[in-house]
Amino acid sequence: MRDGATPAHRCTELEALLSAHRPQLLLLDVGLADLGGAVGAVGLIGRNPLTRVVVMSRLPNDDEGIAALRAGARGYCNAYIDLRLLEKVIDTVQAGEVWVGRKLIDRLVELIASNATAHAPPDLDHAAFDGLTPREREIAMLVGEGVSNKVIARRLDITERTVKAHLGAVFAKLGLPGRLQLALLVTRRGERARAAQSGPH
Repeated sequence: MRDGATPAHRCTELEALLSAHRPQLLLLDVGLADLGGAVGAVGLIGRNPLTRVVVMSRLPNDDEGIAALRAGARGYCNAYIDLRLLEKVIDTVQAGEVWVGRKLIDRLVELIASNATAHAPPDLDHAAFDGLTPREREIAMLVGEGVSNKVIARRLDITERTVKAHLGAVFAKLGLPGRLQLALLVTRRGERARAAQSGPH
């Protein structure tokens, strides 16, 4: 980028570079002076949907992370992350998965749970799960445990493509947009089953 350029011009140059080279992966520090903070990062992600973006924050917080993920970011982490862990972040995102910290995952689950309570019939999961095939239920349970597609394929001795095909069928039958919502549903079913087994005290 040119020395002496204004922040607006430098941001425009960055967008031009991304448009010209279309990188598969971008590590984006929201603390960059010319970016405009989280708002600028969100805008940049939205205008470059083909690039997998990992947003890095020097002062990470849940609201910023959720805003980045809603904009299409594939990861959110601390800008001062250990280099060995950063390699894992990159590998995860390049494999087509999403990387966020445990605390942010808990916040996302809470948001999804509140949304599901407000909009979904309470017994939807019971009826819909009965319509899954044994293999689909097996894969759904593994997703609920946080197992990746690659590990699921290895455990069940099938290909990742087959896992994705089964998951597509599961999402369609349960009316879910993705694996995070599926994991929440599976977790809720497990909690209900344990409560039923323990009975009243």
